[in-house]
This record gives sequence, structure tokens and C-alpha cells, in this order.
Amino acid sequence: MVDTRTGTSTSPYTAEQDAKAAAILKERREEAKKKTLIEEQAAKLKKIEDKMARGKEKLKKEKEEKLKAVEEEEELPLERRRTGGRGESNGTKEDQMEKKITKWVAGLSLGEEEEARMYVPREKQEAAMREWDAEEDPFKRQAIEDEKRMEWKFELTREKKRRMEAAS
Repeated sequence: MVDTRTGTSTSPYTAEQDAKAAAILKERREEAKKKTLIEEQAAKLKKIEDKMARGKEKLKKEKEEKLKAVEEEEELPLERRRTGGRGESNGTKEDQMEKKITKWVAGLSLGEEEEARMYVPREKQEAAMREWDAEEDPFKRQAIEDEKRMEWKFELTREKKRRMEAAS
């Protein structure tokens, strides 16, 4: 600071000391910015990893549900053989109707991605997951994952269009 009456400096520090202090403050601000950026990137990475874990868990559940459905379908012909091919009067028909309704409701509750994923062969899904896991950079991994999902949605849309044209 400069005294306005005398024109002399009232600061207890020299200009050199003031410059050093300013440089130190600037350096600390830059370090704080870097730290903040690193923390933000870590948070994004954690979010992506959590999303991937949920996706893997979802795929695992879907696989288990499909296995259960296959096992139930395999049991159905066995029940028909036991009853002589006639089936039980009301129980079996009601059960079959309930299964159809359950599948229909489940189909309605599925989103576009899940529906698209249902039409993609398991081998393709597993190959895509291996490709995702092989990528080290989380942003590239996310980009690859999004690209594959978009491809699957496009294939589903194309298949629906083809069916519509075939039906008309």
C-alpha cells in the first residue's frame, strides 16, 4: 500500500515478497482446480463403473430368467405326457394363460434397450461385453457401449419394419 500523504509504501513486505506470495497463491489455486477436476473425473468414473455393474447384474438376472423359462417350457411337455397328452382340465389352461399374460406384461414393461437386447444373440452380447471390458479408458468404453446399443436398436427397428411390410 502507498501512503497518499507521503507517497511511501506502508506495506511491511517488499515488492519481491509480494510477488512471491502472489505466485504461491496462484499455484495453490491451480492445484485446487486440478484436484477438483480429478475428483470430478473420479466421480464420473465411479458412476460409469456402477452403471456397468448394474448392467452386468441385469444381464445375469435376464439370463437366469431365460433359463427358468426354458426349464418351464421343457417341463410342460413332460406334464402332457403324464396326463396322456390331454392336459388337465382347467389348471393347465389357466396356468398357460397366466404365463402368456405374464410374458405380455413383462414385454410391455421392457424398455427399448431391453427389447433390442432380447433380439441380439447371446454370443454378440458377450462379444460386445468383452470388447467393453478390454477398453481401459472409461469414456471410450462408454462410447463403444452406447454405439453397440444403438446398433442393436437399429437392428430391432429394421426387423419390426420388415415384419410390418411382410404382414401388409
